[in-house]
Order: sequence, then structure tokens, then C-alpha cells
Amino acid sequence: MLPLRLFSRLSVAAAATIAVAGYGAALAPTPASAAYDCPGGLFCGYDHRDGTGMFVQVDNNCLLHDIGNGGMGDRLSSYWNRTGKTVGVYNWTGQKWQLLVSVPDNSKGNVPADGDNKADALWVCG
Repeated sequence: MLPLRLFSRLSVAAAATIAVAGYGAALAPTPASAAYDCPGGLFCGYDHRDGTGMFVQVDNNCLLHDIGNGGMGDRLSSYWNRTGKTVGVYNWTGQKWQLLVSVPDNSKGNVPADGDNKADALWVCG
């Protein structure tokens, strides 16, 4: 697998298309529900602090899910990782991917204040 820094925005868009088309990433908004409601095997992202307002779910395939190109960027405030793998949460700076937080399996919580509402990609296995 190529190092994360080698991905350009264009190639990431292609990867996101593959992720959505072939690997079951849900990039459509999902209804708000109880805090930290997340099915097993998925990484769930929430629009608000403390696991409320779910807006994105990605599966446990080792891919970079470009949620920014999917229209879901700059919203992530909290998360629950149930993928069985580490998930890297990244911001696109305009020139490179910047790691905001590395989320071990079965971790849930709020994105650190300096990374709140900046996530553009979720790198499963990253």
C-alpha cells in the first residue's frame, strides 16, 4: 500500500469512489439517534460532541475513505471505532493529509478541540 503522503486529492477521489461503490462505505447522512449508537464492524462519525448526530459510517476495509469529497468534510466532532482496526482521522490542508487523531479499535470519544470539525478522511488500518 502506498504511504498516505503520496495520495493526491485526485487519487483519493478515485479511492473514495471505489470505497463507496465497492466496499460499502455509507457517505449519506443517517438519522440522529441515541448517543454513541454504532453497529459492530463500523467506524461511526458524529456531527456533535458526545456521540450525537451520526452522519457517516465506514466499514472495516483497509481504505482511505475521503469523506470530504463525499460532501461530509469538516463536520466530525466525535466517533466510535468498532472496525477491529485502528482508524486515522485526517484533515486535508490543501497540500497534504494531516493526522488529527489515531483511534484504536473500540474507542469512542470526542475529537480533540484543535481537530474538531476538520476531518476530511478516515484511514481504516492507518
